[in-house]
Amino acid sequence: MDELDLLITKYKDLGIDILKRLVSIDSILDNFDENSDAPFGVKNKECLEEFLKIGNELGFKTYNHKNYFGCLDYGDGDELVLILCHLDVVPVVSNEWKTNPFELSISNGNMYGRGTTDDKGPLTAILIALKALKDNNFMPNKKIRLFAGCDEESGSRCVKEYKKVFGDADYAFSPDADFPLICGEKAIISYDIIGDVSEDIFVSCEAGERYNIVPSKCEFKLKKDLKYQFIEYLKTNKYRGGILNEDTYVVYGVASHAMDPDKGLNAIYIMFDFLVKNSTSNLARFIDKYYLWDNKGKKAGYADYDTFMKELTSNLAFIRINGSKLRMGFNVRAPHDESFDIIPDCVGKNCREFGYDLNFLGGSLSHLVDNNSYFVNTLLNAYKKISGDYNCKPIAIGGGTYAREFKNGVAFGPQKPGKEDLCHISNEYMSIEDFEFAIKVYYEAIKELTK
Repeated sequence: MDELDLLITKYKDLGIDILKRLVSIDSILDNFDENSDAPFGVKNKECLEEFLKIGNELGFKTYNHKNYFGCLDYGDGDELVLILCHLDVVPVVSNEWKTNPFELSISNGNMYGRGTTDDKGPLTAILIALKALKDNNFMPNKKIRLFAGCDEESGSRCVKEYKKVFGDADYAFSPDADFPLICGEKAIISYDIIGDVSEDIFVSCEAGERYNIVPSKCEFKLKKDLKYQFIEYLKTNKYRGGILNEDTYVVYGVASHAMDPDKGLNAIYIMFDFLVKNSTSNLARFIDKYYLWDNKGKKAGYADYDTFMKELTSNLAFIRINGSKLRMGFNVRAPHDESFDIIPDCVGKNCREFGYDLNFLGGSLSHLVDNNSYFVNTLLNAYKKISGDYNCKPIAIGGGTYAREFKNGVAFGPQKPGKEDLCHISNEYMSIEDFEFAIKVYYEAIKELTK
């Protein structure tokens, strides 16, 4: 049995126990309040305190910055290796879970719970790798800092606060994405469409939680009785849904991450598809012309493609109709920064045609790191050694990680190539096998980068 197999044998159970402690805290963002002792909510504060307590138990120096983020330091040196993880998680739809999302459940070799892949599982793998290095008396020649933030899913205000205090890092990686290594991240752009729908068919409508999630449920009430047609539509298309309390229409899709909306089934699309076929709704005609069943921005006029970054994706993330007021939120992952100019031009024109208004929210620019650098090659070689895949190359993604906030920042695991993306979905899990694999890769990578 080699060194890394011994490492897993010795520390795996400790890792699972740590993950249980972190998953048990439902660290979903509350309303942000920069003047509060818990700026991202009481549960995020509680989870941060638990992380710091675990760090102290493992023998590391830790500190808490205003409950925005916590850090765990190991070693010393003129250069800083910053490892970027987060404790906050996206909301859950409880009735879509087979287990309690905030209680780690182990079944058939898988660990189920919100945050197991995004990002409490990877954070725990890093903790175990650092603990093993420390116990093996490894003395890094660079300072290693494990950052645990509380706002990655809703704007990364925690990491922006970190940069105000500490500035950039010599090397930064985030275990919050895919292996083998991600050195490119698309631009992230959000916008809202607003307007008056007092003359439309809707009494009310609600779907979606966040810009970065494909909505899995849509509820709506109509001025016209279309219950019979709706039930027939559901049966014909084999969609899940029905009528609640005699007047509320509900339809269910499948949630997924906004960076890859084709992996989900947008419940808002289903609703509008039904209304296009069974009503004269102006809003339904607008969605049909410019968005329906199109996750690439082709209908809206802002599709784009790059040979490395790949194609643009577009997600209709949420809708709110209350009385006469409409608000719909969209999230775009674009390969080129020119989309910041193209999207408002296209969408603004489309909106004016149907009498709606655009509220362009902007976002963050694309991010790219030299894929031939010493840093990238060191991490990539660690992955190659553990995986045995010596032909792999760095990739780009549509997701946004903390890495984009740092000039020399990349995303590094934990998802293996070809595996299903489990981020932001119901019944999220990490397999114990993948957990062990991640510990090995991070152990090797950190050792090689700081020896």
